[in-house]
Amino acid sequence: MATLANSPAKQHWNYFLIGLEQASQWPKTFISFYTSTSIQKAMLTTFFLNGVIFLGGQVFIETFYPVSKLFGCSYVSLLGVPMYFVLLGINGKFFGRVAEKSYQIQAKQSKQNAAATTTTVSSLASTILTTILYINCGIFANLLGKVPHVGRLLSFFMNCIILSYYSFEYQWVYKGWNIEKRLSYMEKHWAYFLGFGFPGTVFTFFLSFLRSGAVFALIYPCFIIMAMMAVPKATTPYSQTMASGTDAQTEWTLPNRIPIFYPVRKLNDLVILLVRLIGGVHADSIVTEKKNASVKQE
Repeated sequence: MATLANSPAKQHWNYFLIGLEQASQWPKTFISFYTSTSIQKAMLTTFFLNGVIFLGGQVFIETFYPVSKLFGCSYVSLLGVPMYFVLLGINGKFFGRVAEKSYQIQAKQSKQNAAATTTTVSSLASTILTTILYINCGIFANLLGKVPHVGRLLSFFMNCIILSYYSFEYQWVYKGWNIEKRLSYMEKHWAYFLGFGFPGTVFTFFLSFLRSGAVFALIYPCFIIMAMMAVPKATTPYSQTMASGTDAQTEWTLPNRIPIFYPVRKLNDLVILLVRLIGGVHADSIVTEKKNASVKQE
């Protein structure tokens, strides 16, 4: 029976489909590409770096040197792993350009002024907290994969949520949202974000680590653009349809909010505790940043 904390499964399914639909707005993405020189340059650069050099290099080596090894490691690993981490830093610069221009385009269309908000500068402590979050999300997704029988499916769903977070993060940063507010928002809109992250996860989840990284970098700018155009949907007590009579007793319901990031939060707390014990110049500032985020969320 639907309650204030639960809504019919059908309604959650509808929000999942809305997320899936809004993550499939490829025509609108191509329009943004063709109408913005900045987006064109950034996306073409990431395509060359990640598609031609990174992914193309992997395919070339696997084709012509499939069993060649050096120091016990394949040529793909020796060349691909260092390149993967180098591109992590390089890609961020171009992803940021795509996000900034896309946000300004959407703000202009909705008659808002985004010129100043896209220049938001994060503190070092906030940046470190975000990095810790990324790492712990990956760890949690991998741990879910170890669960007997259903681990692969759970890990896939968690990767859908993580990809959605990556896609919407620029928009939330421009709006001044702290990390806790972002995570809480996703937990309240879990069905929508599960749907939004589904297409991108299908593209990357079943590939090897290096190929997954290359493909993700190729499609990620498109999902940033689609996230800027998207309107997340959440099930609330005010929007749900209440069943009555026999239907109220037989309908399937699901929670309106699922604490998806609870284990990640605990991992974050553990890492921050270790940082605090070890000390360092920025240890106290990281702890303070996290406390401020929690207080603002409350």
